Amino acid sequence: MPETTVDVKKLYAALDQKRKVGDLSWRELARALKISPSTFTRMAQGLKPDVDTFATLLRWLAMPAEHFLRPSKGKKYETEPVAVICSYLRSAPNISERDAAALEDIIQVAYKHLAGQQ
Repeated sequence: MPETTVDVKKLYAALDQKRKVGDLSWRELARALKISPSTFTRMAQGLKPDVDTFATLLRWLAMPAEHFLRPSKGKKYETEPVAVICSYLRSAPNISERDAAALEDIIQVAYKHLAGQQ
């Protein structure tokens, strides 16, 4: 069993709430998102969506994945600040891959220096 899992109940509840606010049926929502309507039926039964569907649903909700993830064995993980910063750099449309890599190097060196001073 994986150490982290999707809280399908919480995800389904968020989808249902936004769907109701938008006055959409599940079929209309499925059509708008270009996913199968049966996805919502399976989720209502506690089954997880595939990763691409999960990403589509998150984008529609405008919510981060972390909001719907939970450790399955009670394990807690600490966020690695440099990893978070690097993921933002890699996703920035106005920064090239080469420039993102250069900034990552600078940030890693600075972070190690600052973390060592504590």
